Amino acid sequence: MKTSIKRILVPLDPSIYAQAATETACLIARRHNGSVTGVAVLDSAEIRSSLVPAIGPYYPMMIEAVQAKLKHADKTLHDCMARFSKTCEEAGVAHSETEYEGIPAKKLLESSIFHDLVVAGLETSFHFETRGGPGDSLEKVLDRTITPVLAVTAEGLGDVNQVLITFDGSIGAARALHDFAAFADPFNPDVVVAVSGEPEKTAFLARNAMAFLRSHGIENVDSIESETPIEELVNDAMLEEYDLVVAGIHSKKIIKDYFIGSFTRQLIESRKTNLFLSH
Repeated sequence: MKTSIKRILVPLDPSIYAQAATETACLIARRHNGSVTGVAVLDSAEIRSSLVPAIGPYYPMMIEAVQAKLKHADKTLHDCMARFSKTCEEAGVAHSETEYEGIPAKKLLESSIFHDLVVAGLETSFHFETRGGPGDSLEKVLDRTITPVLAVTAEGLGDVNQVLITFDGSIGAARALHDFAAFADPFNPDVVVAVSGEPEKTAFLARNAMAFLRSHGIENVDSIESETPIEELVNDAMLEEYDLVVAGIHSKKIIKDYFIGSFTRQLIESRKTNLFLSH
């Protein structure tokens, strides 16, 4: 039975990606008549370990430095939650906010099992107090969560009109197909199923994937069938035509096989394309 997206989880940090994820989650919640949960995580252990322990007369100064960093991080996360709440209120979407203390990826995984969808930025800044560059928490969540993840660009997902589904018949790709059917119901997008490989197999996969989508009310469906490897077939020019790319990922091995492996990682690292990902 196809279900609606009723509970959406948004990981919060001070980046523009998190704000784009919040706005996207509100769009989806309005269409599905759902609610949005914002989760902020204070990684106090990493903040403490980022300062080298001092011995002797410098020890009190180190304690003060740690407390100052913790206080600043906590205030930053409260500001993130306030911004999240304001965005949801302006969108007229039911919402709640929670702050946890611990390892961000772990806390997000624990929260994700109680939600229908995770909407996160393609770039995360959960460790803003201790690390200069983008974090790896998104990939850690993708590696283990059973909940589908919508990873958005800095601009977010304005609407769901044109969708590309990369499909190879694997368990991950099949789960993505099923999850997307529930997600897409109120959007009624134009969908193209891209299948790469041996002609007889691609024809079988494309035909049945399209039949499945149509049985769930997604009528505007077409396919691209090719022997060309997916990373060559789906190039930058093609991606510009789509609002969203749907793909499966492998449990404990994002980026494994020829079809959605290196191709998926390229899309994540480029941060140019909104991605709907499922195990």
